[in-house]
Amino acid sequence: MRVSDLIQGDEKNPLGILREMHRDPASESSLRIAASWLANCFQNHARCSPTVPGYQILPRRLLNVGDENKDPFLVEPAANSHPGGWVALSYCWGGEPSMRLTKENVGRLKQGIALNRLDATIQDAILVTRALGITYLWIDALCILQDHDSRDWNEQSSKMTAIYGGSTLTIVAANSSSVMQGFLKERKLQYIPLGWVRQTARDGQPLRNSDQQRLHISPSWNPEDDKITGPWTTRGWTMQEGLLPNRLLFYTSSQMIWKCCTMLEYERGCKQDPLTEIIDGLINAGGQDIWNFDNFSKLKALPWYLQSIPETLLSEKYRLWYALVENYTPRRFKHIQDRLVAISGLAKIFGDLIQDDEYVAGLWRRDMTRGLSWHVSGAKLIPSKTTQSFSISTDKFPSWTWASVGYDVVVNDHAKQDALRSFSVIEDVQLDLVDPANPFGAVRSGSVTITGPLFELPRLYNEQWRCNETPMSALERYVSNVVEKESIGGVEERFSSPNGRFAALQMLQHFPSMDRRLDLLVLEATGDTSDGMTLYHRIGLLTLRDIDRRFIASPALAKVLEKSKGSLRSRLGSGSRRRSGKLQESKEVFEEMVAEPWPRRTIIII
Repeated sequence: MRVSDLIQGDEKNPLGILREMHRDPASESSLRIAASWLANCFQNHARCSPTVPGYQILPRRLLNVGDENKDPFLVEPAANSHPGGWVALSYCWGGEPSMRLTKENVGRLKQGIALNRLDATIQDAILVTRALGITYLWIDALCILQDHDSRDWNEQSSKMTAIYGGSTLTIVAANSSSVMQGFLKERKLQYIPLGWVRQTARDGQPLRNSDQQRLHISPSWNPEDDKITGPWTTRGWTMQEGLLPNRLLFYTSSQMIWKCCTMLEYERGCKQDPLTEIIDGLINAGGQDIWNFDNFSKLKALPWYLQSIPETLLSEKYRLWYALVENYTPRRFKHIQDRLVAISGLAKIFGDLIQDDEYVAGLWRRDMTRGLSWHVSGAKLIPSKTTQSFSISTDKFPSWTWASVGYDVVVNDHAKQDALRSFSVIEDVQLDLVDPANPFGAVRSGSVTITGPLFELPRLYNEQWRCNETPMSALERYVSNVVEKESIGGVEERFSSPNGRFAALQMLQHFPSMDRRLDLLVLEATGDTSDGMTLYHRIGLLTLRDIDRRFIASPALAKVLEKSKGSLRSRLGSGSRRRSGKLQESKEVFEEMVAEPWPRRTIIII
């Protein structure tokens, strides 16, 4: 590779650093790079302007960032005014900001705020906003009343779609865990300059002083330094703040990163255009490539993707939502009751994109049967210790929504499957919303009325389940096995008491498939309604499997086994092994259900 190629900064260059970076991200040169990214996006990226109706609703309050001669001050723009756009800040509080907006100080903040009175992260955001040539900045701590009894918080928190989605740009303080730390921190340079200057241009003409370029050398760039990591990626509120905007400027510990609907660009010099790649794939290759990209690119490409699939493919229509939930559930909150609120803006824009406004506490009414079949990763039936303690400490969420579990990853095995047979029917869904005008926000309670094949159990765990002489159904024996395996530290007493009221409800079965799978919703009764209908809490999910042995020796199976490189063969085993253990027990449950079909009942899950 020629030295001149290194200097020119080929975006495909595998060696790593291609552009000189400055130690201080607050330097004029660094800020000029950020401003050039924004200017280029304004001039050349048509798809990056907010296009969804409602995005241009003005925030109720904004911070005028002032300049070197004028302190920042709070403003309340008129509804019909046009402030020319605003920057939003996404950051980790990491404790209470030293200055917050309250009813008591709102008047003083409108008069002006001395820059040195603000926390470091907010000072840095003001500096960057000024350098970008934008007048207004939105920061939650200073633009939403933080009084505990304030209705303003409920109102403004429901407008995140407009505040972040409508922002000209969102600054992400990815390298800071606290508002007091700041994000314009000096970086460790990973290269050194060499005493060499090219004196002539490519065309042979002498270079002007402004055109002279120095050569730098560095070790290979660590790919991990191109990833957005750190405290910001673990907080609940920040997920939608990083997905709703069309333009983001990340400050990481190693570099600035620009992300918009057209370009992903690194301060070190590399560029990518993921959305164009996705759209080209949708046009030329059926669109499967969309799932190989990050959630930001998938969300922005969703309108094109939905045009490429049949309307009847519900699994593909809602697949992204289940991926978002999987990423969201382990994220942490200071106040866990904010869990549904902090994803409400994302739920609203997702509903707009798929043209579905029937959102119910983290699920979608039109895909409710599939949506109810979620489970915690690693333990489908028994809640983890964190979920158990979480459930004891709060009852803010109905048991049937994924929001009711602790900080565990929640997955849905049916997210990619459309060939499903539903045994149960959703009759009704009721929610008691904190704000009736915001169906995407917080809930006080909720219920799902559902009808399907139900089997009642006196308990979930019988310690005699291994003893064949002990009379019990195949389902009871199978459930006991699963409970024992998933109960770390011992089985809870409430699961083993013979006086309990538990039930299993048949939900979804894969078809057509030689490997039959049936999901059962496992429930615990909490009481009865006045008309005799039983109220249940959701406990978990139980998956039954059975291999249809008519296909074991078929040529079709041979091809499947060959394509899967023996993975299925290894799971099935051979001879008697195939008919032993958990798979055999599951088959016995299937046979029991066929011999004695479960009665259909209508119940309510709360």
